[in-house]
Amino acid sequence: MVSQFRRAAVGALTVTAKRLLAEAVKASGRKATVQIAGEYAWKQTPSQSSTDLSKLFALGEVPMKLYLTLVMLTRKPPHVLYRARPDHYWAEMLGYEELDDRRPTPGAGTRRIKRAFAVLGSAGPRGASMVTRTPEPGYGARITVPIHPPQPPKTLRGPYITIPIELWSRGWINVLSARALFVYLCLRLVLAGRPEAEGAHVSIWDRENFCIKDDTWERGFRDLEALGLARAKVEDEVQADRWSTDRLYKRKVYYLNRTFLETTDAPDGADDLVDGGVAGVPDHQTAR
Repeated sequence: MVSQFRRAAVGALTVTAKRLLAEAVKASGRKATVQIAGEYAWKQTPSQSSTDLSKLFALGEVPMKLYLTLVMLTRKPPHVLYRARPDHYWAEMLGYEELDDRRPTPGAGTRRIKRAFAVLGSAGPRGASMVTRTPEPGYGARITVPIHPPQPPKTLRGPYITIPIELWSRGWINVLSARALFVYLCLRLVLAGRPEAEGAHVSIWDRENFCIKDDTWERGFRDLEALGLARAKVEDEVQADRWSTDRLYKRKVYYLNRTFLETTDAPDGADDLVDGGVAGVPDHQTAR
């Protein structure tokens, strides 16, 4: 089947972005994944109205991607990036603009990064800073990530979220919408420990525990599906739920195309960078 997909103004995988992402992954010291405890995405009490992941999503696409990228880069306590970087560095890495001799002045993409840093500066519990910056004149700012997602306990065998390092090295972080990234991380938890050929049903109850709205789930999954990163099928005559012994019905089962993400570069969309920002990525046809 061939599907048409048009994304809003997400980032692009430019030549510069691909190089900077590869360098960042190498500098992080990570070999395979970023691991996050399941509680980051899943409600722990019935009274919870949000999770840390749903709160991160609510901040917007740029803060969400920037924060996760900084988490990837600051693997060990005290979670500091000692090398100062200017704002346009992050804008170019995440594909929000591409500077060159014809367009040397940072523009709209860099302004989006500046706003994202400002948002993250007070987005923690009781207004605490999730990301702090120490200015270094002439170089940018040295960054600390004082609020890191919880790590899985060493004695825990799962489930927990594992984010493949190829999300960055292959450029997928740039071209995913915020809702697609939200759904992707939820599915990484749901499918934790399962082989790629084995899917899972995600019920309305599951979505409530992820604190994700049905519309966000459906649209985010369609984004993933159109990029070739996920698929779903309806299974015939399965048990209504894991406690039921009576009525059987059909249900939708979700799969992640892990090998595809890990072995394939994201579509670039570089032609759509104009005036220091992203105008929108053109239609891509993805055959599955």
